[in-house]
Amino acid sequence: MNTDRMIAIEKLLYPKSIALIGASNNTNKNGGRLLSYLTRHCYPYEIYPVNPNETMIQGRKCYRTIDELPDDIDLALVIVPSKLIFSVMGDCSKKGIKTLVIYSSGFAETGEAGEVLQEQLVQQANELGIHICGPNGIGVVNTTLDFFGSFSMAMETPDIPKVGRIAFVAQSGAIGGSLLSRVWSENMATSHFISSGNEADLDSSDYIYFLANDPNTDVICLYLEAIKDGRKFIQALKHANDQEKPVIIYKNGRTSQGQKTVKSHTGSLAGDFQVYEAVFKQYGVISVNEIEQIFDVARVFLTLKNIKGKNVGIVSTSGGACTILADSCINSGFQLPAFSPETVVEMKKLIPEFGVVQNPFDTTAHIVNQPENFKKVIELLMDDPNIDSIIIMLTSVGEPIATMIAEDIVQLTKTNKKSILVSWLIAEVLAKNGFTILRKNGVPVFSSPEKAVTTLSYVTNYFLKKKDREVSMSIEGSN
Repeated sequence: MNTDRMIAIEKLLYPKSIALIGASNNTNKNGGRLLSYLTRHCYPYEIYPVNPNETMIQGRKCYRTIDELPDDIDLALVIVPSKLIFSVMGDCSKKGIKTLVIYSSGFAETGEAGEVLQEQLVQQANELGIHICGPNGIGVVNTTLDFFGSFSMAMETPDIPKVGRIAFVAQSGAIGGSLLSRVWSENMATSHFISSGNEADLDSSDYIYFLANDPNTDVICLYLEAIKDGRKFIQALKHANDQEKPVIIYKNGRTSQGQKTVKSHTGSLAGDFQVYEAVFKQYGVISVNEIEQIFDVARVFLTLKNIKGKNVGIVSTSGGACTILADSCINSGFQLPAFSPETVVEMKKLIPEFGVVQNPFDTTAHIVNQPENFKKVIELLMDDPNIDSIIIMLTSVGEPIATMIAEDIVQLTKTNKKSILVSWLIAEVLAKNGFTILRKNGVPVFSSPEKAVTTLSYVTNYFLKKKDREVSMSIEGSN
């Protein structure tokens, strides 16, 4: 991948100084909101507002022209009308600013005239040696640096969790910002967010390649509409796979009508979805079928261990829930093996005489009133050689028992023996602290048993296919 582009993304995500061109005192305008978010979230380096009509903006000295700025500025955030972009780019180049985020719309997404304008934008950028994120995006976030360079309402999320391990690239600013606000509100931390917009210059392939090398990122997520350079995209996916960084993609434009909508949204051709799926399969990409599953799967990767098989152990506080989970697991290609004889003997000591030890295992209401025994049941499954992963299904378990069980589950996940997913059906308000404990400690918790099973299926298949590829490579290497 081009070295200049990687250097540009380094400055995009880890800027040591910022020029905000189009800054405003009016926080109802995007230029004002952007500066207020940078300030509110404590960006640690210098911010230089630029506006020809102001001398002070939000308590900061304002520069009337780009030429007046200090030297050695890493990144320009450009939030001006599209007709001014070309002169701004020229002035940035003269000042030595070579990486820009262009938020402005009015380019390829607007039709033929906009496409011509975007081509001119790319031509000028190439001539000046400038790299661009955008146009027509909502900005960039790096929580590891306290850099919130976006005007999205997601920046208003209370108590944004910091320093996560998941990077998110979205070709739609509105969808990307909305999803970001959802995951942040659920205590799920991210490392980076990139609203890539029309991808006139820097594109998703560049970002994947960079993030595959990023020490602050373990999982790469994409909301993807279209790719312009297929070979470059494949190279990026292969690199991420080689670096053992899982890539999770929701690809829209799966139908002919959807593909037409992509064209009108970003100015890009969506392409045949089956072709994308074939590429995803070849390079270990997890292609999810529902947009929320992007982060359902991502959060699981941060806590689940290297799953070795499809044998699932189920523990629930409800017989009905056991049946639902059993059906869902079988339909998803999992097996529900009998527990080992040793496990059965020990479990019988923990339940009433009328209880039955089988997989799925219904603890009955009796054991929930003795949380220490619930914990012992899960410990037995973690030591059972017949079980590869565990799904815990909680139903009407509220506070204060909810907190006790949640703390036990967190403690068990830290033993690194087996992967645990939790499905919890009760209204969250009745077990609020329990939910919070699980989420803050990275334990995947789902609102339905089907979501838990589907997510486990994505991740299990990833590990098993990875194992198959490693075996295949080993055989080829020995020949």
